[in-house]
Amino acid sequence: MDLDEALAELVATSGERLLRVGYQLTHDRAAAQDLVQAALLRVYGSLRRRGGAPEDWYAYLRRAVINEYVRTRRLRSNSEIVTDRLPDRAASEPLEDRIADRELLWAALEMLSSRQRAVLVLRYYEGLTDDEIAAVLGCRGGSVRSLASRGLAALRQFAKPLDTDQEAWT
Repeated sequence: MDLDEALAELVATSGERLLRVGYQLTHDRAAAQDLVQAALLRVYGSLRRRGGAPEDWYAYLRRAVINEYVRTRRLRSNSEIVTDRLPDRAASEPLEDRIADRELLWAALEMLSSRQRAVLVLRYYEGLTDDEIAAVLGCRGGSVRSLASRGLAALRQFAKPLDTDQEAWT
C-alpha cells in the first residue's frame, strides 16, 4: 500500500476522531477542519520527502494536529485582543444555564496558553497519561504536570466570580 492509499484509509477510519481533537482545541468546527487539513498536508509533504511511514498512524497525526494548533496559536497570538470583561451569563431555565456554563468553560479554555489547553484536552478528552502527553508534545512528564496544574488553576480562578454570582442569586 502506498502513502496515498494509507493516508486515505486513515482519514476514512480516524478522520472524525482527529476532527474531534481539533474541535476540542479550537471549539469551532470549521477551524478544526482547517487544523486537521493543514496537519495532513504537512504530514503528507514530510512523508513524501523522507519516505517511510510511522508505526502508529493515528498517534502520529494526532501529534501533527496538536503541533499545528500550537504553531497557529503562536503565529496568531500577536493579533488577539484581551479584555477584562466576562461574557454575560444567561439565566432562568436550566438548559440555558447549562449552555451558558458550557460557553463560560470554552471562554476559560480560550484564555489558557496553547500548550496548557493541549495538555488538558489530551488528558481529559483523549485520556492520555502524562508520559503519553509528554511524548506527543515533545516535553518531559514534569512539564505536562506543571502545565496541567497551572491550566486547572487558571480555570478555577476564572470560575471563582461565577460562584459568587450564583450565591447572590440564591
